[in-house]
Amino acid sequence: MAKKVLDSGWLAARSTEVSLTGVQLTTTHPPSGPTTPWMEASVPGTVLGTLVKSKAVPDPFYGLNNEAIIDIADSGREYYTFWFFTTFDYSLSANQHVDLNFRAINYSAEVYLNGHKQTLPKGMFRRHTLDITDILNPSGNNLLAVLVYPPDHPGTIPEEGGQGGDHEIGKDVATQYVEGWDWMCPIRDRNTGIWDEVSITATGV
Repeated sequence: MAKKVLDSGWLAARSTEVSLTGVQLTTTHPPSGPTTPWMEASVPGTVLGTLVKSKAVPDPFYGLNNEAIIDIADSGREYYTFWFFTTFDYSLSANQHVDLNFRAINYSAEVYLNGHKQTLPKGMFRRHTLDITDILNPSGNNLLAVLVYPPDHPGTIPEEGGQGGDHEIGKDVATQYVEGWDWMCPIRDRNTGIWDEVSITATGV
Protein backbone atom coordinates (compact mmCIF):
# COMPACT_ATOMS: atom_id res chain seq x y z
CA MET A 1 0.00 0.00 0.00
CA ALA A 2 1.32 3.44 -0.95
CA LYS A 3 0.71 6.25 1.52
CA LYS A 4 1.12 10.01 1.21
CA VAL A 5 0.75 12.20 4.29
CA LEU A 6 -0.79 15.64 3.69
CA ASP A 7 0.94 17.70 6.38
CA SER A 8 2.25 20.74 4.53
CA GLY A 9 1.00 23.54 2.31
CA TRP A 10 -2.28 24.02 4.18
CA LEU A 11 -4.09 27.36 4.36
CA ALA A 12 -6.89 28.31 6.75
CA ALA A 13 -9.47 31.08 7.02
CA ARG A 14 -12.42 31.90 9.26
CA SER A 15 -15.57 30.71 7.51
CA THR A 16 -17.37 34.03 8.01
CA GLU A 17 -14.59 35.75 6.02
CA VAL A 18 -14.87 33.43 3.00
CA SER A 19 -17.76 34.09 0.62
CA LEU A 20 -17.02 31.13 -1.65
CA THR A 21 -18.57 27.68 -1.33
CA GLY A 22 -16.60 24.49 -0.91
CA VAL A 23 -17.37 23.59 -4.51
CA GLN A 24 -15.97 26.91 -5.72
CA LEU A 25 -12.87 26.60 -3.56
CA THR A 26 -12.09 23.22 -5.04
CA THR A 27 -12.92 23.96 -8.67
CA THR A 28 -12.86 27.51 -10.04
CA HIS A 29 -11.63 29.72 -7.17
CA PRO A 30 -8.93 27.99 -5.11
CA PRO A 31 -7.26 30.30 -2.58
CA SER A 32 -3.69 31.43 -2.99
CA GLY A 33 -1.62 32.71 -0.23
CA PRO A 34 -1.20 33.21 2.44
CA THR A 35 -3.19 36.34 1.57
CA THR A 36 -6.03 37.77 3.68
CA PRO A 37 -8.20 36.15 4.92
CA TRP A 38 -6.11 33.01 4.33
CA MET A 39 -3.17 32.20 6.61
CA GLU A 40 -0.66 29.38 6.88
CA ALA A 41 -2.28 26.52 8.78
CA SER A 42 -1.01 23.88 11.16
CA VAL A 43 -2.26 20.45 10.07
CA PRO A 44 -2.32 18.34 12.12
CA GLY A 45 -3.31 21.04 14.56
CA THR A 46 -6.10 23.23 15.84
CA VAL A 47 -7.65 26.54 14.87
CA LEU A 48 -6.00 28.16 17.88
CA GLY A 49 -2.65 26.68 16.87
CA THR A 50 -3.04 28.20 13.41
CA LEU A 51 -3.98 31.59 14.88
CA VAL A 52 -0.93 31.49 17.15
CA LYS A 53 1.31 30.46 14.24
CA SER A 54 0.04 33.41 12.21
CA LYS A 55 0.39 35.76 15.21
CA ALA A 56 -3.32 36.59 15.00
CA VAL A 57 -3.55 35.91 18.75
CA PRO A 58 -0.86 35.94 21.46
CA ASP A 59 0.81 32.76 22.67
CA PRO A 60 -1.59 31.44 25.35
CA PHE A 61 1.25 29.62 27.13
CA TYR A 62 3.03 32.88 28.02
CA GLY A 63 2.03 34.93 31.05
CA LEU A 64 -1.66 35.84 31.11
CA ASN A 65 -2.01 35.91 27.33
CA ASN A 66 -4.78 33.32 27.41
CA GLU A 67 -7.03 35.95 29.01
CA ALA A 68 -6.65 38.10 25.87
CA ILE A 69 -8.01 35.40 23.53
CA ILE A 70 -11.76 35.45 23.01
CA ASP A 71 -13.52 32.37 24.33
CA ILE A 72 -15.92 30.47 22.11
CA ALA A 73 -18.65 30.96 24.72
CA ASP A 74 -18.42 34.71 24.08
CA SER A 75 -17.67 34.68 20.35
CA GLY A 76 -20.08 31.98 19.23
CA ARG A 77 -19.17 28.81 17.34
CA GLU A 78 -18.96 30.64 14.00
CA TYR A 79 -15.85 32.52 15.18
CA TYR A 80 -13.91 29.26 15.43
CA THR A 81 -15.50 27.57 12.39
CA PHE A 82 -12.67 27.46 9.84
CA TRP A 83 -11.88 26.44 6.30
CA PHE A 84 -8.71 24.41 5.75
CA PHE A 85 -7.41 24.13 2.19
CA THR A 86 -4.57 22.35 0.44
CA THR A 87 -3.62 20.82 -2.90
CA PHE A 88 -1.93 17.52 -3.61
CA ASP A 89 -0.58 15.81 -6.69
CA TYR A 90 -1.67 12.27 -7.43
CA SER A 91 -2.15 10.61 -10.79
CA LEU A 92 -4.33 7.54 -10.73
CA SER A 93 -2.95 4.40 -12.32
CA ALA A 94 -5.00 1.60 -13.80
CA ASN A 95 -6.61 -0.74 -11.28
CA GLN A 96 -5.79 1.53 -8.34
CA HIS A 97 -8.08 2.30 -5.42
CA VAL A 98 -7.38 5.53 -3.51
CA ASP A 99 -8.71 6.63 -0.10
CA LEU A 100 -8.57 9.97 1.67
CA ASN A 101 -8.05 9.41 5.40
CA PHE A 102 -8.66 11.68 8.38
CA ARG A 103 -7.40 10.21 11.64
CA ALA A 104 -9.28 12.75 13.76
CA ILE A 105 -11.25 15.99 13.33
CA ASN A 106 -12.79 17.99 16.15
CA TYR A 107 -15.71 18.15 15.96
CA SER A 108 -17.51 17.81 12.62
CA ALA A 109 -16.62 18.64 9.05
CA GLU A 110 -17.62 18.97 5.42
CA VAL A 111 -15.00 17.70 2.97
CA TYR A 112 -14.77 18.98 -0.59
CA LEU A 113 -12.44 17.39 -3.14
CA ASN A 114 -12.44 18.64 -6.73
CA GLY A 115 -15.99 19.93 -6.29
CA HIS A 116 -17.41 16.81 -4.64
CA LYS A 117 -18.82 17.06 -1.10
CA GLN A 118 -18.82 14.54 1.75
CA THR A 119 -20.19 15.27 5.25
CA LEU A 120 -18.32 13.47 8.02
CA PRO A 121 -19.97 12.03 11.13
CA LYS A 122 -19.47 13.98 14.36
CA GLY A 123 -16.95 13.02 17.04
CA MET A 124 -13.49 14.14 18.09
CA PHE A 125 -11.97 10.65 18.00
CA ARG A 126 -13.63 9.17 14.92
CA ARG A 127 -11.47 8.03 12.01
CA HIS A 128 -12.72 8.65 8.49
CA THR A 129 -11.86 6.93 5.22
CA LEU A 130 -13.32 8.30 1.98
CA ASP A 131 -13.11 6.53 -1.37
CA ILE A 132 -11.81 9.20 -3.78
CA THR A 133 -10.87 6.91 -6.67
CA ASP A 134 -13.50 8.30 -9.02
CA ILE A 135 -13.07 11.99 -8.15
CA LEU A 136 -9.33 12.43 -8.49
CA ASN A 137 -8.40 14.92 -11.17
CA PRO A 138 -7.02 13.24 -14.31
CA SER A 139 -4.40 16.00 -14.48
CA GLY A 140 -3.06 14.88 -11.10
CA ASN A 141 -3.69 18.27 -9.45
CA ASN A 142 -6.29 17.87 -6.68
CA LEU A 143 -7.96 20.58 -4.60
CA LEU A 144 -9.06 19.75 -1.05
CA ALA A 145 -11.08 21.98 1.30
CA VAL A 146 -12.36 21.02 4.74
CA LEU A 147 -14.88 23.10 6.68
CA VAL A 148 -14.38 22.30 10.36
CA TYR A 149 -17.00 23.05 13.01
CA PRO A 150 -16.36 23.28 16.80
CA PRO A 151 -18.12 20.99 19.29
CA ASP A 152 -21.89 21.42 19.40
CA HIS A 153 -21.82 22.21 23.13
CA PRO A 154 -18.62 24.20 23.78
CA GLY A 155 -19.83 25.30 27.21
CA THR A 156 -19.24 28.37 29.33
CA ILE A 157 -16.34 29.24 31.63
CA PRO A 158 -17.61 30.53 35.01
CA GLU A 159 -15.98 33.77 36.16
CA GLU A 160 -14.87 32.09 39.36
CA GLY A 161 -13.33 29.19 37.44
CA GLY A 162 -14.10 25.61 38.34
CA GLN A 163 -13.42 22.05 37.38
CA GLY A 164 -14.46 21.66 33.77
CA GLY A 165 -16.50 24.84 33.49
CA ASP A 166 -20.22 24.16 33.23
CA HIS A 167 -19.54 20.63 31.87
CA GLU A 168 -21.71 21.24 28.78
CA ILE A 169 -19.02 19.85 26.50
CA GLY A 170 -19.61 16.51 28.18
CA LYS A 171 -22.69 16.23 25.95
CA ASP A 172 -20.35 15.76 22.98
CA VAL A 173 -17.77 13.09 22.22
CA ALA A 174 -14.92 15.44 23.11
CA THR A 175 -12.46 16.20 25.90
CA GLN A 176 -14.05 17.88 28.90
CA TYR A 177 -10.84 19.44 30.25
CA VAL A 178 -10.84 22.05 27.45
CA GLU A 179 -13.33 24.07 29.51
CA GLY A 180 -10.56 24.52 32.06
CA TRP A 181 -9.45 22.65 35.16
CA ASP A 182 -7.36 23.31 38.23
CA TRP A 183 -4.28 22.19 36.30
CA MET A 184 -4.87 24.13 33.07
CA CYS A 185 -6.53 27.21 31.58
CA PRO A 186 -9.54 26.96 29.26
CA ILE A 187 -8.72 26.26 25.62
CA ARG A 188 -10.55 29.02 23.80
CA ASP A 189 -11.39 27.11 20.60
CA ARG A 190 -12.08 23.85 22.49
CA ASN A 191 -9.40 22.16 20.33
CA THR A 192 -11.35 22.67 17.11
CA GLY A 193 -9.42 21.54 14.06
CA ILE A 194 -7.88 18.73 12.04
CA TRP A 195 -5.89 17.58 15.01
CA ASP A 196 -4.47 14.32 13.67
CA GLU A 197 -2.98 12.99 10.45
CA VAL A 198 -4.46 13.46 6.98
CA SER A 199 -3.29 11.07 4.27
CA ILE A 200 -4.11 9.37 1.01
CA THR A 201 -3.53 5.67 0.55
CA ALA A 202 -3.53 3.69 -2.67
CA THR A 203 -3.85 -0.02 -3.33
CA GLY A 204 -3.55 -1.90 -6.59
CA VAL A 205 -1.23 -1.21 -9.52
